[in-house]
Amino acid sequence: MSKRIKIGIIGCGMISGSHVNGYLAHPQHAEIVAVCDVVEANVKRRHAEVLSGAAARAKSATADAEKAETAEAREQLKADAALWAAYADNGVKIFSDYNEMLKACDLDAVSLATPPFVHEGPAVAAAQAGKHVFCEKPMARTATEAKNMRDACDAAGVKLAYQSGGTCLDPTSYAIRDYVTSGKLGDVYYGRLTSYRVRGRPNVDMFGFGRWFLNSAYSGGGTVYDTGVYDINRSIYLLGSPQPATISGIAYRGMLPEYTGEEINDVEEHVSIFVRFTNGMSFTYEHGWASNMAEQPQGIFIFGSKGSFSGNKLFLEKGKWDTDDQGNRRRYQSDLVETPLALPKSSFPDKFRDFLNACNSDAQPVSNGDVGLKVTEIMSGSLLSAKLGREISVEELYEIEALRTEPTPGWPIP
Repeated sequence: MSKRIKIGIIGCGMISGSHVNGYLAHPQHAEIVAVCDVVEANVKRRHAEVLSGAAARAKSATADAEKAETAEAREQLKADAALWAAYADNGVKIFSDYNEMLKACDLDAVSLATPPFVHEGPAVAAAQAGKHVFCEKPMARTATEAKNMRDACDAAGVKLAYQSGGTCLDPTSYAIRDYVTSGKLGDVYYGRLTSYRVRGRPNVDMFGFGRWFLNSAYSGGGTVYDTGVYDINRSIYLLGSPQPATISGIAYRGMLPEYTGEEINDVEEHVSIFVRFTNGMSFTYEHGWASNMAEQPQGIFIFGSKGSFSGNKLFLEKGKWDTDDQGNRRRYQSDLVETPLALPKSSFPDKFRDFLNACNSDAQPVSNGDVGLKVTEIMSGSLLSAKLGREISVEELYEIEALRTEPTPGWPIP
């Protein structure tokens, strides 16, 4: 039987609620044993929510067990209820310093529910303490930070996963990836992904977000780090995890209404990115927090020599040659046929269970440190390219990041 992973949650702000619910949903596989935040009110509130959430789940499971249709289901519900009820006796420890939590608690893993400027430090510290790491998106602000996190986890032999991997854990994504990587789509040479909002800027059109969202020194960037990370992550998975070679980006800020707050706002609202991969593929990404565009097709489009994907629809080429009376070829008539996608029958875990499974096996999480590093190279590289006004290589990205001496890792957009 797999080990029940003991979790310490670092960061108790808004997004940590999803981490609490994510682990409570898997009582046989995870136990939250500690929560940590520098803000006392936040950590106390989240601590109370862990205990109340576990108690509510225990009560619900006990009631459901009485109505279960099979003995197996009844016993499972009773077992889950007992594990949730045990939170009241075992308790959850509170910390204000993650280093103290790592020393004092018997943890198997940490879950980082912190802003991106508080990812590298606790991730590296946790890895050096021998703990697995689940990290919120984006994995880091810069490729250098992401590489440090990946390398620390690899050196310690622990798993590193990050949140946006949830976009890959479904039958359709698995099937598309199989078509791309197995050669069923032929030579996959190009792709495009478009996603934008009409008005969806944190703290401008949407409220209740941390002030750091609009400050590149803390967030790394705007729309590409906030929403684009999901799409870039999924594309890397679907394409079989190719390595970016060069990146070209164009970024824009200035949609109405203009930001009138007192905080720094220097992040992009729209970005277009062109990536060349080392395997010969290329890909274009377009993301926007704010735009005045309507009825533009959105989604992912993958071009192959034998077919294509338009969103989640598969089209295969079924053309034939016209011939003359002697059987000589005259003209090729191409025909694209929408073809049902062969979906796997197996079920897929959610992102938290995927991480817990990896902690208990030799498998890597679907979005692991290697994938997260490639995504961050694209994000950071795109904004550096926009700032320089030219295409850059991944090697050059690291060189320029290393030249910066001030603690402002983002690439502000004027």
